[in-house]
Amino acid sequence: MFERLNEVKVLRDPVHGYIHVELKVVWDVLNSAWFQRLRRIRQLGGAVVVYHCAEHTRFEHSLGVYEIVRRMVTEVPDLNRELNEKEKVTVMLAGMLHDIGHGPYSHAFEGITNTSHEVYTCRIIEENTEITKILENACPGLAKDVADVIRHESANPILSQLISSQLDADRFDYLIRDAYFTGTNTENLIWSGSCAQCVWRMAE
Repeated sequence: MFERLNEVKVLRDPVHGYIHVELKVVWDVLNSAWFQRLRRIRQLGGAVVVYHCAEHTRFEHSLGVYEIVRRMVTEVPDLNRELNEKEKVTVMLAGMLHDIGHGPYSHAFEGITNTSHEVYTCRIIEENTEITKILENACPGLAKDVADVIRHESANPILSQLISSQLDADRFDYLIRDAYFTGTNTENLIWSGSCAQCVWRMAE
């Protein structure tokens, strides 16, 4: 159903090793102006003043979440078997776009606007932006399906749980990525890339 690239694009990532893109819709979203703007929004906002190496952005975090979801739906047998192609692509895109609505200084911006970044995210996805057109060109109705995953209204609740729950891809990525770039202790954070699992082991 979804068009594939002539070759798999591989992006080097300090946390996950490699990020793989084989779908045209994912590659088009990555190269859109809306997604590229995330390069200029720091993941931890003003924390960079204290943690001087915390220069990482929502761009690499969003790609990291995408990669974790991609590996979940392709490497976890139950998910790979139970989800159809459209559901897999929908949830991968939802992971990639879940933070597209963040403004300057990330969560601090929400306090100024009194509007959550999820609201802006769904508007960017659905309200006739470049992102909307990319998604709809790939598959009619895809923009709404992706937004429904982010606002927990998906027809398949498992998709939303992969993005936002007590043990989700978003949390998997930022726990490791934030620890890595702030230089904090990661001895109790275990990452198993082969099965796309992240476990926080309580210190004894």
